[in-house]
Amino acid sequence: MQMGTASGTLAEKVYIVVQEDGAELIQPGEVCEWVATTTSARQGLMVQVIDTAINATTGIAAKVAGVAETTISTSSIGRLQVYGAGNVRASASYNLGKSMVAGSINATNIGHVQESLETTVTSIQYLNCYVGVALENGPNATNCTVMIDVL
Repeated sequence: MQMGTASGTLAEKVYIVVQEDGAELIQPGEVCEWVATTTSARQGLMVQVIDTAINATTGIAAKVAGVAETTISTSSIGRLQVYGAGNVRASASYNLGKSMVAGSINATNIGHVQESLETTVTSIQYLNCYVGVALENGPNATNCTVMIDVL
């Protein structure tokens, strides 16, 4: 885990080191999930971009791991932000204070956040999709500043 130094002028951010599982390129701001593996040395290291739609009962395939800081090439090592204010890809424009969860609305918009379906949550698996809280009144439909909290 990598944590930025305390500063009176900059908000703290926390990062983890991960490896893309060989499936596809991960772009900055995309939300990633953990990948199951039987290789002991890779457990807690392998991630992939979330490319499935969220379901209020079953969530997504695995727990959210974090948000890509920069591009992570196929099978490469990179960093995910797991705490702090960050720019996250979004499927629409969202308002301040909304709980944000990860999912993909279609094959083009993978690894995006969307507003939580707080009134229809029926499963603990849905909570594994939680990314954080929107920190602004959505400027556009492509990104959102989120207080990331997936630790």
